Amino acid sequence: MVTRNEDIRSQIWKAVSGLNEEQLNLKLTPDHWSIIQVLRHLNLMENIIVKQARTALEKEQTVSVDKKPYELTLDRSHSVSAPSHLQPPAEPETLANVRHDLEDSHQALMHVAQDHESELLRSKSFLHPVFGEMDLAQWVDFASYHEERHLAQIQDIKQKLGVSHT
Repeated sequence: MVTRNEDIRSQIWKAVSGLNEEQLNLKLTPDHWSIIQVLRHLNLMENIIVKQARTALEKEQTVSVDKKPYELTLDRSHSVSAPSHLQPPAEPETLANVRHDLEDSHQALMHVAQDHESELLRSKSFLHPVFGEMDLAQWVDFASYHEERHLAQIQDIKQKLGVSHT
């Protein structure tokens, strides 16, 4: 589970390496996100998962939920608008700032995964807006699929903007 998260994150850093701040902040259209906005969205998402996971871990209640088909997240033919609290800011940002925040949020997510027994993670849950109730183990795994979806988005943005692949 954690290995997949680390692998996808590594691919994301490779995909953005060599891009300058202007390229990272370029938008295809005013309605599309820039690469830096995609990265900020990933940071916001991880922060929410960690916050909700910590809250769930504090609750006495335990649950048993079915495995959800969150692998469907990779199907980019179905567009899902991010809720307002997961929308990145419109202003340009530096990669250094976003990377720092992403590393912090990723480390916090990995702590949730690694500092608790898998049985405990499977016994605590919170609601996903599309897939319904997911246990914390599923949430950690989902984060990697969510990032993989956005890795493909980053690659598409690079291709459409004509920025070099490094």
